[in-house]
Amino acid sequence: MQNSAVWDDFLANASNLLSFPQSHSWGQILASEGKEIEYLTVVEGEDVLAEVMVSYEKLFFGFKYAFSPKGPVISKKLKVESYKVIMNEFIKYLKEKKCIFWRIEPNMDFQLSTFNFQLSTFNFQLIKIKDVNPSSTLVVDLSKTPEEILAGMHPKTRYNIGLSKKKDLRIEEKKDLNIFWDLMNKTGQRDAFRLHPKKHYEKILDSELTSQVIIYFENKPIATGVFVRFGQTFTYLYGASDHEYRALMAPYLVQDFGLNKAKNEGFKYYNFFGIAPIKKDETGEWIYDEKHQYAGVTRFKLGFGGEYVATSGTFEIPLSYKVYKVIKCIKSLRSLLKK
Repeated sequence: MQNSAVWDDFLANASNLLSFPQSHSWGQILASEGKEIEYLTVVEGEDVLAEVMVSYEKLFFGFKYAFSPKGPVISKKLKVESYKVIMNEFIKYLKEKKCIFWRIEPNMDFQLSTFNFQLSTFNFQLIKIKDVNPSSTLVVDLSKTPEEILAGMHPKTRYNIGLSKKKDLRIEEKKDLNIFWDLMNKTGQRDAFRLHPKKHYEKILDSELTSQVIIYFENKPIATGVFVRFGQTFTYLYGASDHEYRALMAPYLVQDFGLNKAKNEGFKYYNFFGIAPIKKDETGEWIYDEKHQYAGVTRFKLGFGGEYVATSGTFEIPLSYKVYKVIKCIKSLRSLLKK
């Protein structure tokens, strides 16, 4: 489908969850980085039944696989029985493209729990792998009043927001790659996570989908946040801060800015993008794996309230099973050799 507006309109209406990674604009971000991108659609008459944006990723020995971040997206009007036909149409096409496997991240609307029970009737295999994009998140309902949103937060979070507003901090909404990159490097070193190449963030900030806020103290940037607007959802994508100024609570001001901006611009949901999988203990408190890669941000984001939403995660569908097994064996051997 070539019409980007029609493509994005289907996504926005087919899913209330995180669908911007399937948007036409996000595909163009990936394409600008040199990736081969295709937009695939299943239609019946004039009705769009499903869409999936595919990024073709290179493997060793000249092989390749297809990756659909947070996709495919299938119409909410369809019953699960229709998924077999749709998925097999996508699979048939990707086999013709000589892909070794198809990596997917079905969203909640995909009804994967039902889908799994029907698996014996399908002509393909789903293999669960480690999440590429976060499978769990928190979503704030922006139809609530500002007072109701504040009331849903942890008392300490409300206190820290109030404290940050009493500091001599300046808020500026503008895009500045160098400030973002500097703060991201500081955050990455502090929290021990790997960054994408700088060029990746540059392409994201160049997109009309995104906006950035910067918090200054005495004209020094000490925190920043990057947001994505798509459909009914305003998503907090990245955040970074200078730990030296942690007492000023600037990251809380970033979230306060994002929530207010989203509500004022008429979005229905504020999505925190990613947290560790959580569950409630016998006292009703949220608990999660303290060693999870998102443990630190989970503690922070839980303070802002919101509804917990969990999707099924990342899966691979082998399209050439023998080659797929060989590639997986080689990857496992490489991982062992690195240890």
